Amino acid sequence: MSKSTSIKITAIVLALAVGGGAFFVGWLMGNDWQVNSDPTKITPTIDGIIEKSEWLRSSYYNIPFYLDVDNEIDPIVDLANVDGWNYLSVAEDDDFYYIALDLCSDRTDNQDGEWLAFHLANRLPDTWDSKLALFALEDYGYEYLFYNVSGENVFDFELNPIPSTRAYPDIPIVPEMDTLEVLRGNTTGDFYDFWTEYDNSNYTGTSHYYESGGVWMAGDFLDIQFGVNITEKIPDEIIGLFMASVTDMDLEYRLKANLTSNPAGHFGVPNEFYCSFAEHGGIPGNMSEGTFLSDVNEISFAADTIVSGSVDLNHNNINASNGMFYFTIHCWNDEDVVPTAYELQIDKLSLRITGGDIASIVGNTIASGNYDIGYSYGSSENCAEDHRMFEFKIAKSEFPPLEDEFLYLNVAGYGTMAIVGTNYWMFPLYGYPLPPVYWSISDSHAFLTLDMSIT
Repeated sequence: MSKSTSIKITAIVLALAVGGGAFFVGWLMGNDWQVNSDPTKITPTIDGIIEKSEWLRSSYYNIPFYLDVDNEIDPIVDLANVDGWNYLSVAEDDDFYYIALDLCSDRTDNQDGEWLAFHLANRLPDTWDSKLALFALEDYGYEYLFYNVSGENVFDFELNPIPSTRAYPDIPIVPEMDTLEVLRGNTTGDFYDFWTEYDNSNYTGTSHYYESGGVWMAGDFLDIQFGVNITEKIPDEIIGLFMASVTDMDLEYRLKANLTSNPAGHFGVPNEFYCSFAEHGGIPGNMSEGTFLSDVNEISFAADTIVSGSVDLNHNNINASNGMFYFTIHCWNDEDVVPTAYELQIDKLSLRITGGDIASIVGNTIASGNYDIGYSYGSSENCAEDHRMFEFKIAKSEFPPLEDEFLYLNVAGYGTMAIVGTNYWMFPLYGYPLPPVYWSISDSHAFLTLDMSIT
């Protein structure tokens, strides 16, 4: 082979390598492949059109979910919705959360009566059947938006009550609206230890010895005073109506101690102590006054045994001007011949309020300018057939800043597409509830839980 021939072959090989490499890279990019571990993220455009690569390059969560929908033909558009996979994408940047819904099953494009609902939170109490447990966090970590697609506007606030009463358990004690003051003893933990039981995370109080003084005998004390803002836990629009309907208020607890609580017979018994919940009504209790224990709810339980229960609080003593109600966990062990210190572990502490039945509330809690929504009807990378798509964003400033960054999300809607036997679709579908326009979400387990710290 001549030298010139060798040079020509080398040039051809190099050209093929460069051209083939360029083609391969272009093919990868055109087919949404990500070959590096940390691809450059992009911010999605909220126009309702889910572009190829737009959400794959902006989101960490791309979640498929299957819907078995009603397949009857819509006579208005002469099309039917289809069973199949739909897609939820969730992204974030420093200022916003972004959500995309690629509803491949929704083929009809009939906007008559169409609505879409987002329920979002960055913290939730553990609750199974309590709408008020969620509404108590409105503007404190829980937001919702109902969107009228045909009118291109959010729903006005509307309460749909039922003429009956209902007990709402698991109403949380919230750091931004409620107070906690350790009067005697020492504690570790925070408010969130009260929100979820059976999680091996407790708010723990340790007694401290105090000499006799004033109205108190010497002994080991633990006194933790709470001030709960009852009216702040009610949606603003219905405070007066709901408070007028309240018939009962209870404090729910789950706790244990390393000594036996025996309020009637603990004197002189080192391994027994006194434990109670003292009510103070609308003003804080004052330990220097003899009336501090004028209204007590004593509780009894065995040492090292978890006990769950509730105490009846007098709801008529809620402060009429500011909605506050105060109570103290009061524990004491008299001075015995052996050490009498003890530890109290509180796994759950919440309110249960009985009042008018809130069937549903619709509307929008997100401030104007803190959200955007777009929708379209067309094809996407996930489905070549025309179908409904939505894009949405919400400002992170709507939520309190927390050390653990989670996003809890539920989406629902109707646009002729409906799960078989219903008139709506929902994801996730927890149990078999009514649509949120008729029955507000009442279970924390009805939300997706997304760890946003790993995105």
